[in-house]
Amino acid sequence: MTGKSTVNTETDDDLDDTFEERADHVEEDVIKSGTATGDHFDEIVKALSARGLVLLVGPRGCGKTHLMRYAWLNCVEEQNRPFCVYTSLNRYLSLEPLSRARTDANGLFHSWVLARLLEGAQETFRRVSRQEDYDVGNELGVAPGQLSKFVRALERNFELDSEDEILHRKLSVEKVQSVLSDLATRSNRNRTVLLLDDAALTLSPAFMAEFLDILRVIKSQEIAPKCSIYPGTTVFGTRFHADHEGRTISAWTAPDDPAYASMMHTIAEYRYPEGLEGVPPEAQALLQHAAFGIPRAYLTLLRSLQMAKPTRSGMSSVVTKIIREHRDNRLREFRSLGEKVVELKTLIRVGEKFFDGIVAAMSARNNELKEKSVKATVLGIDTEEFDPLSSRMVDLLVEAGLLYRGEDIRHGRDRTYRRFIPHLAALIAERAFSPGDRGTSLANIVEFISRPNEKHPVRRHFKTLFATQGINETLKLDLPPCQHCQTPRSNEKQKFCQNCGSKLVDELIYNRIMDMEIKVVPGLTEFLIRRVEGANIKTVGALRALQDPGTELRKMHGIAQARSDRILSKVEAYVDEMMS
Repeated sequence: MTGKSTVNTETDDDLDDTFEERADHVEEDVIKSGTATGDHFDEIVKALSARGLVLLVGPRGCGKTHLMRYAWLNCVEEQNRPFCVYTSLNRYLSLEPLSRARTDANGLFHSWVLARLLEGAQETFRRVSRQEDYDVGNELGVAPGQLSKFVRALERNFELDSEDEILHRKLSVEKVQSVLSDLATRSNRNRTVLLLDDAALTLSPAFMAEFLDILRVIKSQEIAPKCSIYPGTTVFGTRFHADHEGRTISAWTAPDDPAYASMMHTIAEYRYPEGLEGVPPEAQALLQHAAFGIPRAYLTLLRSLQMAKPTRSGMSSVVTKIIREHRDNRLREFRSLGEKVVELKTLIRVGEKFFDGIVAAMSARNNELKEKSVKATVLGIDTEEFDPLSSRMVDLLVEAGLLYRGEDIRHGRDRTYRRFIPHLAALIAERAFSPGDRGTSLANIVEFISRPNEKHPVRRHFKTLFATQGINETLKLDLPPCQHCQTPRSNEKQKFCQNCGSKLVDELIYNRIMDMEIKVVPGLTEFLIRRVEGANIKTVGALRALQDPGTELRKMHGIAQARSDRILSKVEAYVDEMMS
């Protein structure tokens, strides 16, 4: 196998990304001409421009943003479509520190959401009316650029000036409805669609409740909100009933869908055709399975393979190594949920062991089936075994994309099973499809995966899976420790530390993300990490706090424009991912 030299001789050419993995950074021309369509895709796009509320559900990277941006571009360019507004709420957690500084933090979040909608409406109107200098602030009686200034101030935790406070008081759902209606009429569109991306808000229940109130009031016969959310963990509260309010549509293509392979191949042909060069069909097929229904993952796996530059004889070992690393990265992302939200630490820790137990059970069953013509990838757990905490634990695995939840099935008259497929990269990494003496031939592994599933799922009890993994702790929601001496709290109502006497204050999730070390940011090489840490920039927050981070980075030895841009884009992408 051949490959590039070590990080010490890294050149700026090594930093050139051949494609953009995240749909929110992809050029519009690529969105329009480089999209793999199909029946399921067309159905979703149609729903996104139709009347009524739609909740678009799926884990990170499954295509929610791509679908929304594609639908938005279609509406902008076709006169017979609705007036369509696209905005992302992925920076919502940046407003969390307001809860310490202001008594009206929820009200400011409310205004921020409305301001984001108006920014999106401004962009749409500029395009459809060809009035590139139009400023939506005219409709509010504020100075040009004031709306964007207000949004940036909230997202950067800057102190609001008097103009910001005036705008905050002017913003209301009724006013935004009026502006949207007027802009739609002036655009010769008969109704409005709101595409609200990254609207799960899973890390802030208070903001989510406020957001749902906005949704309830703003939706009407003429205004149809569409929200992208995560599966399982989006909390709707007691006043919002998702099934009653609108439709729920999955953006996650099932890994056993008959059209799965062709869809993944078409996406790669459009988005990263050079990634397919020299890659044999069996390697492409195995990487498609390892991507587990996530297009972004497939493109990343292809790029990793191209960067490794394997020889023909070394292809098998390189592909399996890349799949193992992909499995490890997915588990690392799952663990990061526990780092962001202290109360989830036990559920995350036990959840990972539970997932390992599922993988072990599937591997054992496939070993029994090695001489048969079927495979086992579906787990079934009796619905009666689920309680709120075990459900939350499994939902977190679904949100992280480690488990795919299928439709429930009945077994006899009295039992119903929830069905799950564990991440195929984990099964491949554990040799679940190359049992016994079958070896590690890529073609053999692909042939095994291509078998039909056996008729019934592999049925297991929670207690059985826990026992096989040595899990003997009780599921619980954790309490944050004392911020001074790290002594665990004894109960959620405790106000002072029983060890040092300090007043107990819940640490902000935003602060925990800012305190994460630079070296945990995905995509930064050891060379870049050494350079940044050598300048005493140890954390994500320290880098983002610099007034001109690009200039400061370029002062470091060996950091030119390309590397500076690379570092900043990777850090910002990581922050967006952690906050969403």
